[in-house]
Amino acid sequence: MNDTAPLKYSDSFNWIATPDGHQLSLRTLGNSSGQRPHAAVLCLHGLFSDGRFFLNSKQHGPASVLLDHGYQVYVGELRGHGRSKWPSTARKWNWSFDEYVQQDIPALLNAVSERHDGPIFVLAHSFAGYALLVSLGLVSKLHAKVSGVCLLASAVNNYSELGLRKRIMFHSAVFLGGLFGYFPARLLRLGVSDEPVNLMKQFAKWAPKCQFASIQGEIDYWQCLGSVTLPVWAGVGAADRFHASVRRGRYLLERLGSADKKFVEVGMNSGFSHDFNHVDVLRGSDAEREVLPLLIAWMKDRAVSHEM
Repeated sequence: MNDTAPLKYSDSFNWIATPDGHQLSLRTLGNSSGQRPHAAVLCLHGLFSDGRFFLNSKQHGPASVLLDHGYQVYVGELRGHGRSKWPSTARKWNWSFDEYVQQDIPALLNAVSERHDGPIFVLAHSFAGYALLVSLGLVSKLHAKVSGVCLLASAVNNYSELGLRKRIMFHSAVFLGGLFGYFPARLLRLGVSDEPVNLMKQFAKWAPKCQFASIQGEIDYWQCLGSVTLPVWAGVGAADRFHASVRRGRYLLERLGSADKKFVEVGMNSGFSHDFNHVDVLRGSDAEREVLPLLIAWMKDRAVSHEM
């Protein structure tokens, strides 16, 4: 049975080249009236995921809500994920966090900027959130292309919570990555996309001492975050424990140089209906009712400020 629902918006795909030959998928969604939306949102997925996190085959997801509120929506997919294309027929998992932040995210931001001349916001989930911030910190000219950033469930991992469990999982990920040549997230049913072993090695290296650096250690990514001066809205679910946490989410935001930054603990202590977790903080009916309206209102205010 085919569960694909007809799309009520315009829908197209482009492929954006990276300097090392990957072709990143960029999906463009908009209203079919021909009227150009004032503001746009670039959606970036997290680990083990792809663009379907924002809009699945049944046309459900946060992208649908943004479209209903009049935004042009772009859904980017990092190398090795979704519809993105490899440089050749041979799949070489020869990249790390560094290529994501130094090549992929700048390429997607530049591509959206070329296609949209109004305010542009970025909505990033989990891993994509702190990767996005590093890209902005490394490439200062990207600031002029972005009006604001919304991060959900984003925090750099370390051993400060669930330490023993994380040690076991991180070192197991490195072992499996060496065995397979990549981390087999699909085989383990952790998500729809696998990841490179060098990324797993970086995670395992960062976690013991709360480091955050390039694979050779020459770039301190924590230091880069001080160069980020854009408006930032960040939220972490109160029930999120492993991939992110409220404490680590706050710490990430504190490292930014922005004067306009807001952190929200998405849980009952902040007036929400329940303590949200890593996924339902952005996906599902509760997120559509309680979380996304906050982001949309925040973006609307910054879009007006951008024009003034």
